[in-house]
Amino acid sequence: MADFNKIAGIVIRDKKLLITRTKGETMFFALGGKMEQGETELECLQREVMEEISCETISPEYMETFEGRSHDNKKSVKMICYRCELKGTIQPCSEIEEIAWIDRDYKKKRIQVASMLELYVIPYLIEKGLL
Repeated sequence: MADFNKIAGIVIRDKKLLITRTKGETMFFALGGKMEQGETELECLQREVMEEISCETISPEYMETFEGRSHDNKKSVKMICYRCELKGTIQPCSEIEEIAWIDRDYKKKRIQVASMLELYVIPYLIEKGLL
């Protein structure tokens, strides 16, 4: 059993994945976060996306679940991914330092992503022809 579950919003446009970097971090993460008590996965996804980039999620569809280690390798993580579209203009909140749209060549651009993205999500998206 994982130490915690993360609900992740996978937003893809023109074969590019939307990622965010929190202030004080050097690497980028998928949209999303941990569920609050009594919250469903989709409620968590909507809340986290609204908190992070001030957008609503549209047509979220379950994509895949990945299990691995947190970026600091201290905890086990279950990342439950939903592919979705966004409604609204992306406006990063005060805790988000930067947003980026990455393609399969992100490493050549020296963009660092969290281990769950690097090891599981991005390879899955490439395999499915989405990136």
